[in-house]
Amino acid sequence: MTNGSHGMHDLSFGHLKLRHLHLLELLDQERSITRAAELLHLSQPAVSAMLKELESIFGIRMVQRSSRGVSLTRGAQAALRPFSIALAELGSVREEAALAEQHDRQRLRVGALTVAMTELVPAAMRTFLNTTWPVQVQFVEGTVDGLTEQLMRGELDCVVGRLSPAWAKSNNRAQLQQVRLFDEPRCMVARTDHPLAPSTRLDLSALARQDWILAPLPSSSRLLFDNLFLERGLTPPVPVIESASVHSNMEIVAGSDLLAVVPMAVARRMIAQGVLRKLHVSVDLTGMSISVVWRRTGEADPLFSRFRDALVVASMGRTRKL
Repeated sequence: MTNGSHGMHDLSFGHLKLRHLHLLELLDQERSITRAAELLHLSQPAVSAMLKELESIFGIRMVQRSSRGVSLTRGAQAALRPFSIALAELGSVREEAALAEQHDRQRLRVGALTVAMTELVPAAMRTFLNTTWPVQVQFVEGTVDGLTEQLMRGELDCVVGRLSPAWAKSNNRAQLQQVRLFDEPRCMVARTDHPLAPSTRLDLSALARQDWILAPLPSSSRLLFDNLFLERGLTPPVPVIESASVHSNMEIVAGSDLLAVVPMAVARRMIAQGVLRKLHVSVDLTGMSISVVWRRTGEADPLFSRFRDALVVASMGRTRKL
């Protein structure tokens, strides 16, 4: 048993090459051995030989052929995702080495929701930069699903946001870890001179008749909004505008009769400036859970560990203020 295990380990790591990994990606994308051979600048027999080597290494068939070309088997598809992450991380290693050589800096790639970039991340960065130097941090703002995809492809080191319900229930969930930081309260807003602004208690039936600008489905914020009405037997309002840009949505609200539901951290400044008014509604709005999410393979990265610790400290201070 021990000898067999060592034999498989030696075969896998002794014969598996980057070109094998790239071949699997190309076969999945092109569905053609001929096209994959062209892109790899190899002959078709050479690519077929590489495919046989892959099948020998893993002990399974990697492709199935049909009149429409070739497609990866389930086993090959299962191997492709970690392979893709490995290729992305190897590309990142080359960039990291060049960056360190030229500027003597390490790089951290962070995906973040807009709500996290407003107050939490700036507070965390103050601690992080005081304890970690020299460093280059690259921030990418996006949607929950988009950022999670980038994280799983190895294009980001972590995400400050949350997992979408689809990702949380997927088979890939085991590859991710997360630490919950806090729940961000949400509020409904209108322009300061909106007819509803002076109201002291608005019920949902009145709000259902208003015009709204909302995040598109199936975003979690939109699902939470729609459920407020559905749980009380009301039909959710159909938005006049659908937009995922929270800042743009508030600017539109400030100059129109539209209403919006936004994270309190994002709306706080415009409310304080008298541009927007927080509406007083008869129901409690469910907060948005904010976490830091990372791949299990990145757990040992000391740079990420220090950033995660800074986020936890910042979230604790922020929770005390809420």
